[in-house]
Amino acid sequence: MSRLRPLLIIPAIDLADGHCARHVCGSPGTEQLYAEMAHHPVEIAQLWRRENAKCLHVTDTDSFAGRSDSATLEQVIAIQKSVDIPVELVTFQSQLDVVRALLKEGVYRVAVNITAWTDPDGVQSLISEFTPSRVLFGMRSHDGAVNLGTTAGLVADADYLERVAVLGGQRIVYTEQDWEGALTGEDLATVQRVAEAAGPRMRITMAGGIASPEHLWELQRSAPANVDSVVIGRALYENRFPCQGIWREVEAKLEPQIHAHATDNIQQSSISRLSR
Repeated sequence: MSRLRPLLIIPAIDLADGHCARHVCGSPGTEQLYAEMAHHPVEIAQLWRRENAKCLHVTDTDSFAGRSDSATLEQVIAIQKSVDIPVELVTFQSQLDVVRALLKEGVYRVAVNITAWTDPDGVQSLISEFTPSRVLFGMRSHDGAVNLGTTAGLVADADYLERVAVLGGQRIVYTEQDWEGALTGEDLATVQRVAEAAGPRMRITMAGGIASPEHLWELQRSAPANVDSVVIGRALYENRFPCQGIWREVEAKLEPQIHAHATDNIQQSSISRLSR
């Protein structure tokens, strides 16, 4: 049997108008509590942190839908201030000034995408100012191409990855649209293709599709060495991993108290105070 190598599991929080798109399925008697928590993303972030998350992945769904994302971006900043782990944000922002403001406010990582084509000099400047550790590149792909909107259109995955390397990027967050929320597992041929095109020096976070421990083990056995992390959303919210049953049983007793006082004494984390 192939050895399972470590992959960092990153819980996903999808935000729309400042609220979570999903809520955790709690133990009987706590359903309303968890549904209410979805209106308070800071509490969801703190929940994942209590359950030992080492990083959080936030998607600004408003920007991808062409809606105003001001409420969502305010919540992203609040989330980062409330936890002591990195928060990475994927957004379809076309204004690098907004990205710069988020980084200055302490959001640890922000993934750019469309601006790699529309403002490459600005992206290079951003990387120089904040380092490649904090400026990521998002790839939301389908049939081997990234849709960068009306300005740049469809760009082949390989061409996009080449641009990332030229601009000095060192990490991409990749998702295939067909995987999103589908619980079908990740297509390993796609994972292999993207990893090879990215090259051994590029770090890759794969996102979407994981529905079970078996899917995760399969990725651990088969993913190339430059794939070091995976974002999981729906499966975590639906408690599809064995350890979550224990967490929910404990939380059924403790969560009402935690929820009542969760935002009473939020202290700004050391991560959110980063200036670079």
